[in-house]
Amino acid sequence: MKKIVIALIVLLLSFNLKAQFNVHELGRKDIYFGIALGVNVGDFKVIHSKKVAINDSIRYFKPSFGPGFNLGIICNYQFHKYFDLRFIPTLSFSDKGIVYEDLNHTMVKKTISSIYLDFPLQLRFKSDPIKDFRIYVIAGLRYDFDLASNVKARKADDIIKLNKNDAAAEYGLGFMIYFPYFILSPEIKVSHGFLNIHSSSPGLIYSRTIERMYSRTFTLTLNLEG
Repeated sequence: MKKIVIALIVLLLSFNLKAQFNVHELGRKDIYFGIALGVNVGDFKVIHSKKVAINDSIRYFKPSFGPGFNLGIICNYQFHKYFDLRFIPTLSFSDKGIVYEDLNHTMVKKTISSIYLDFPLQLRFKSDPIKDFRIYVIAGLRYDFDLASNVKARKADDIIKLNKNDAAAEYGLGFMIYFPYFILSPEIKVSHGFLNIHSSSPGLIYSRTIERMYSRTFTLTLNLEG
């Protein structure tokens, strides 16, 4: 992973960089690139299955937050002095959990690890500049493909199976800080999945209590753009 980060930084610095307000002056149409490094915290919105009897082996469960991190490449198209269209393919690692309580009041936490290829398309609205500073808001849609999906796993009755494909709506805000040779943009965003990612498996102890699952993620990102 260190080699990937170093390679992306070298790639970014290899662009012919200029003073930012000359390159990204208000109203100019432009395409530029960058890298995005972030950390995330996520959990699931879980809908209880109504088909499971009250006296089943699991009496209670709740989602649990877990950590992760992201690494992405920014492709930004500035088509208006206030609006950008952004495509940021990202490799995202995340751990999310569900805590169960069985009939003996024993607590069991199941952690689900995922490695996503994310493909978000975002619209960004920027404020007027205040010296070398701007505020912006973003909104968009994202498609996720889980490289670590266990949907085809067998002979493991203690797992929760998740589908490979997910889609989410996301929104957030950030700050653009202009330096002579790059733009640094701290950004926070929230995403809500709208596809049911749970793969129904009635024979699995921890899976049969769930009817539907949706992903939820909070992400803090540092964007470095040339």
